[in-house]
Amino acid sequence: MVANTASTQTSNAADRERMLSMVAGALGLLMFLLGFMRWLSIGEGDQQSKYSGFAFQMPTTAIIGFALAAGLIALLGATERRPGRGVPSAVPTGLAATSLLLAIGVYLGKGAISPELGDQVGVEIGLILGLITALVQTIVLAMGLASRHDNDRDNDYDGRVRS
Repeated sequence: MVANTASTQTSNAADRERMLSMVAGALGLLMFLLGFMRWLSIGEGDQQSKYSGFAFQMPTTAIIGFALAAGLIALLGATERRPGRGVPSAVPTGLAATSLLLAIGVYLGKGAISPELGDQVGVEIGLILGLITALVQTIVLAMGLASRHDNDRDNDYDGRVRS
């Protein structure tokens, strides 16, 4: 009876990890779609230009790319059904955190994007939504990473594996 309980707990944990990875994948695809919105504006009044996340030479493209990569890796890992394969966790979490940190950096440093433009750079709705999406994706993937453990093995600090 104890073996069945451990097996059920492992199955529930794996199902939770898969679900979180699928949510992260959906958030990566959402970030891709948000890339078509306006993320930054330059100038004021009639002279104002607005740029999407995918605009040429914009720093926002990296934010979108890292979130999309994190989502796709998590999604593809969640749908992997071969024995010995599982839901990846550390790599997509790191990519999502990179996207979040870049979004924070662009938001905070928008006035220093160009020495000529300085304070003429403004934030549009795409950057705000991208920042929120990157934050939620990072949290979802971190929850999956935090819930991972291997009940069958106990690793010593020196790398030896005890059964």
